[in-house]
Amino acid sequence: LGAALFFSRSVGLNQRDDPHRLFPSLAYQIATKYDAYGDILDHRIQKNPTLVAKSIREQFQELLVKPLSQLGAGAAGVVEGLVVIIDGLDECEKGPEMHCNIIEIIAASVHSRTTPFRWVFFSRPETHIVGSFTTNDIHPLTYQLEIRVSRDIDNEITLYLTDGLWKIQQRNGLPDSWVSKRDIAVLVNLSGGLFIYAATVIRFVGSHESLGPVDQLRAVLALASGNKGTGPVHPLSELDLFYTMIMRCVPPGILPRI
Repeated sequence: LGAALFFSRSVGLNQRDDPHRLFPSLAYQIATKYDAYGDILDHRIQKNPTLVAKSIREQFQELLVKPLSQLGAGAAGVVEGLVVIIDGLDECEKGPEMHCNIIEIIAASVHSRTTPFRWVFFSRPETHIVGSFTTNDIHPLTYQLEIRVSRDIDNEITLYLTDGLWKIQQRNGLPDSWVSKRDIAVLVNLSGGLFIYAATVIRFVGSHESLGPVDQLRAVLALASGNKGTGPVHPLSELDLFYTMIMRCVPPGILPRI
């Protein structure tokens, strides 16, 4: 792994959806791992601090392409084939035009071999993003995989929940009987093949600002019977906000059908 960045609208206060932080963040991560590249990048930014504030196209050239071209033969081989991950591209702000620009900038670099990386994108299949990857110029450069929601990972979610609840038990000095195998099976079924659901459950049950793990767990389990659970806060309010955010991104013209 060379570098990775996860766009997220849900933590917008931290500007995790700002496209102008993408290439500086990736360049920084690579620089911390490879001194030769880092030295060149450091020199370039000290000489011209405005590089990090330029357009994303200029950032890509100044922070990645040009420093990489200055590496000697031996140092260049070290970064060859590193994986760079861009996760949640659809949550990058500025909308479809910016999403497509990012794809086109990177694809052009792959085509002309100005960066030696293997680029990996994760995204919901928004029409404009799918369209960019299927153009005649970009499609031959890519391998595409649709990751479907599947109950085939129930065993992995079971392990995840079991481990997370055990850690909560240890932190709070709870007896082994506080959660049963049946309880875990109910939580797995509620998760429906979604790790984000299971992760939200663990955060909710283990929250320090709560009625306590036992009551929090019972509130989640109550969802299986159609009840909203106990306490003033819905157990999955965080997840509700996430999916509400997704629905707000649906174009008004097709919202009734969605």
